[in-house]
Amino acid sequence: MDDYSGHYCLMCPGPVNVSQRVMQAMIGSEIGHREIEFSALLENIRRNCLKIMNLPETSYAMVVITGSGSAANEAVICSAIQPDDVVLSLATGEFGRRLGDISKIYNPNTVIHAQEWGTPLDLAWVEDYLRTHRVDWVTMVHNETCTGELQPVREVGALCKKYGAKLFVDAVSSFMADPLDLVDCNVTFMSTSSGKAIGMAPGLSLVVGKIDAFEALTHYPVRNYYLSLARHYDFFVNKRQTPNTPAIALFIALNEALRMILEEGIQERLAFQAQKAAQFRNGICSLGLSLLHPDHVLSNAVSTVILPEHTGFSELREALRSRNFIVYGGKGPLMDKVFQVSTMGHVDLNDVNALIDALRDILADHLHSVA
Repeated sequence: MDDYSGHYCLMCPGPVNVSQRVMQAMIGSEIGHREIEFSALLENIRRNCLKIMNLPETSYAMVVITGSGSAANEAVICSAIQPDDVVLSLATGEFGRRLGDISKIYNPNTVIHAQEWGTPLDLAWVEDYLRTHRVDWVTMVHNETCTGELQPVREVGALCKKYGAKLFVDAVSSFMADPLDLVDCNVTFMSTSSGKAIGMAPGLSLVVGKIDAFEALTHYPVRNYYLSLARHYDFFVNKRQTPNTPAIALFIALNEALRMILEEGIQERLAFQAQKAAQFRNGICSLGLSLLHPDHVLSNAVSTVILPEHTGFSELREALRSRNFIVYGGKGPLMDKVFQVSTMGHVDLNDVNALIDALRDILADHLHSVA
């Protein structure tokens, strides 16, 4: 048996388990990407995505990029934000900081407001900075995945509107796990990824934004050929195509995953994500474990759990792998202090309960060995 073979219950913050229906869609068709079938597929993806987000087709557009969520983020930053624009990048963790680091590559006038991981965003500081400085763009993440904490997008969006800045939001791990209203939050562009709460394999990223912001891209210089958002938008609007060879099977699967969300119901899907997260967190508490910052606003995408005393993550990871569960450890200052469990994707309440039971057994064995 090859080393990469096997089937695990993926309860990590991506990739996620994929339903058989989506998996079959991914392997069930072979079409050419310059044919009418692919153009029809792209149109269906556009229509389904905007319908899920309750966005008017007359005001909002979207493109799909073959690449991870970071590809979508870089596409927005290198295409919509100009070299002489002033960028305020808000970072309360790894992924907010990553937006700032990408922006610095293309835009020298980038200011990264980096707070200690897991501290609530200082909105008073943000307003004072916007009031006293020129800022053209603000970048932030919706769910800071490294801590599993939601960031105040609505409040920042209101401040951007008040002081005349545009807002770019990374919703890579929060889309379809947590509600996000682009109109209400005054978001100009949003990015997300296929391999998270959409319930699909990784490899595609989506950019959703205001049509006037997309159309303004045609007046800006191209600074990245493959990730040029202007090229992607032009090919989509005028040809219903992608500028480069796409991952066709993933596009087919993405459309099927979006169709499943619409059939299930958007609110119903969000409610189920919340239910799974709540059930896991209640189970964690029943084991005597603690969540990181349980009093903060937590995402339904991922839960961050403080490691038990005298337990390293590598030990816990291997014990869970032997029981067929995959979880992730902490990063940066949280390394070997926490572990992270996601309830996104094709997992149900039985899977959540099974993971809690596995953790209960592992902790009992650990306490016995320590004694």
